[in-house]
Amino acid sequence: MIKAIFNVHPYAMELPGGGEMQILKYQQYMPGECEVILHDIWRPRLREARIFHHFHMVAGAEGFLDYVRSMQSKIVLSPNLWINGSNSQNLNLPQIRQYYDIADIIVCNSKAEIENLSQHTGIPREKARVVPNGVDLSFMTPVSDDAFREWADIRGPYILSVGNIERRKNQLAAIRAAKSVGLPLVCIGRIREKDYFESCVKDAAGDAFRYVGHLDQSDPRLAAAYQHCAAFLFPSLLETPGIAALEAAASGAPLVITNEGSTRDYFSGYAEYVDPNDQTSINSALVRALSNPRSNDLRHHVVTNFSWPHVIMHLLGHYLELSYTP
Repeated sequence: MIKAIFNVHPYAMELPGGGEMQILKYQQYMPGECEVILHDIWRPRLREARIFHHFHMVAGAEGFLDYVRSMQSKIVLSPNLWINGSNSQNLNLPQIRQYYDIADIIVCNSKAEIENLSQHTGIPREKARVVPNGVDLSFMTPVSDDAFREWADIRGPYILSVGNIERRKNQLAAIRAAKSVGLPLVCIGRIREKDYFESCVKDAAGDAFRYVGHLDQSDPRLAAAYQHCAAFLFPSLLETPGIAALEAAASGAPLVITNEGSTRDYFSGYAEYVDPNDQTSINSALVRALSNPRSNDLRHHVVTNFSWPHVIMHLLGHYLELSYTP
């Protein structure tokens, strides 16, 4: 049996987002041929596994990964990174390249992500592999919206956004687009940037912004929120893409999503794409999404190509590749 140790930076699970959810889904859906061990600094099991999978490139883990590699472990790196004008000024290229040097395989969420990292950081292409993000098939199962509407105090149609409240997710632009069509924006997620959340409340000036808190992924109210929204709106500054967008697509929601990141690799011609820095673009795309009849084409495309049981086999294949490498 293959054994793989998963590791991430120490505060990742304090306010988890899509990247952290990806780690947990890898663990949940990994086939029986591979045992996943979550690294515990108090009870390390480094000598039990040959594969050490590190997620994200937050500064500080380089020396530790060097140490793990000295134990003859194979290092798998998941950067979960897309670079554009919103974050390029924060790049530490020497540090990023040090991570690349340590890794045996670098797992990206799409071919577009590989191209992006090649352009900005010089990712070694011979090490790069694609493992797409995935979606739970449970989001296809019809769920009544009664419990969700009672909990969220929502009566009529609404636009939905699911994700942590932060500048990168661009909820302010989503609020303004929802106001332009006369519908409230319902936001589900954690507050990652309190000052930005307060700006959203102030800008909405009333019921245009309905923040209802966080729902666990397994909560049927989350599936109901996706299935019964008028549209799912996510004009974030970048996405690789968000797991929430995949869940919305699997639920049958019309999708209005940023064109920044790898979204087209996932949603092809089945979504409305927007420039996250162009409010007019966002408003117009939302109008189009609301005007078009619902279709099952996006749902079928997503669940056929990006279900977790399907995509996890890509990762297992890369682990097998390393297992037979001297």
